[in-house]
Amino acid sequence: MATPNPARLSALGSKTLTLAMERQRLLSISPPSSSSPLRPAGANPGGSVGQITKNLTALREGIINIENSQGPSKQTQALREQYQSVLGILGEDEVSAAGIESLPVPPQRRVEPLIPSAVASSLQQQGTTFKDDPQETNEDMYMQQTQIMRDQDTQLESLSQSIGRQHHLSLQINDELGEQAGLLEGLDEDLDRTGARLARAQRTMNKVSKGAKENWSTLTIGIIILVLLLLIIIFKT
Repeated sequence: MATPNPARLSALGSKTLTLAMERQRLLSISPPSSSSPLRPAGANPGGSVGQITKNLTALREGIINIENSQGPSKQTQALREQYQSVLGILGEDEVSAAGIESLPVPPQRRVEPLIPSAVASSLQQQGTTFKDDPQETNEDMYMQQTQIMRDQDTQLESLSQSIGRQHHLSLQINDELGEQAGLLEGLDEDLDRTGARLARAQRTMNKVSKGAKENWSTLTIGIIILVLLLLIIIFKT
C-alpha cells in the first residue's frame, strides 16, 4: 500500500474542519430534530455528518500509515491537531454516535545504533576493545600546537616585513611631498614676481594711453602743418 501524501491529507483535514464549522453554525441557527440528533433540522439525508465521518476515517488511516512507515514528524503532528480540532467541534456525544475512532498513540521513533549490530557482534566475538591513549593524544596535541605556533610566527614575520615595506614607502612619499611643496613654493614666488611686473607694465601702458589722449590735438595740428609744408615745397619746385 502506497504511503499517503501528507499535503493531500492536510487539504482533506482543512476541508473537514470547514465542514464541521459550517455544521456547527447550522446547528446554532436550527437545532437538530429529535429523530436525528446528528443532523440539523431540514438537512438532507446525505448531509455533512456522513461526509465528515468519511473524511475523518480517511484522515485517520492516512496518519497511521505515515507514522508506521516513516515515523512521527511535524507533518503528522499537524494532521493530528486537525483531526482533534474536528473532534472537538463535533463533541463527544456526536463522535460516539457516529462511531468515529480517536487516533492511537504515535509509535516511538526508532533510534539507530551508532555501530551496526552485525559489526558489534563481530567485534565482541573477536574480543576487540577500544581504548584511548592519553600519551599519544597529548603528543599529537603538542605537535599540532607547535605547528600552529610556527605558522603564526611565519605569518607575523611576513606581516612585519610588509609593515617595514609600508614604512619605507611612506618615508619616500613624505620626501617626495616635501620636494613637491618646495617646488610649489618657488612657483608661487615666481607667480608673485610675474604679477608685480605685469602690474608695472599695466601702469606704464595706462600712463602712455593717458598722455596720448591729452596730446592728441597737438599731434594732429603738427601733422597737418607738416603735410602743408610738404605740399608748398612740391608745388614751388
